[in-house]
Amino acid sequence: MGATKLKKLFKEVHHCTITEYIQKQRIHQAEKLLAHTELPINEITRKVGYQSAGRFSELFKRYADLTPKEYRQQLLKS
Repeated sequence: MGATKLKKLFKEVHHCTITEYIQKQRIHQAEKLLAHTELPINEITRKVGYQSAGRFSELFKRYADLTPKEYRQQLLKS
C-alpha cells in the first residue's frame, strides 16, 4: 500500500489526518499527567513528545480549549 492510499484510508476510518491523530493522543496523555501527577508542565511537554513548550501549549489549547496551566488550575478547583 502506498503512502497516499494509507493516508486516505486512515482519514476515512479516524476522520482526521495521521498528524492530527498523533497530536490528539499526545494531548490526551498530557491531560492524564496534568490531572494525576504534580510534574511540572515543561516535563510533561517532553514526556508527551514535544521539545517546545510554546508549541505544546498552542496545540493543547487547540484541542482542550485551555492552556495546560489553566487546565490544571481548573482541575484543582473541582
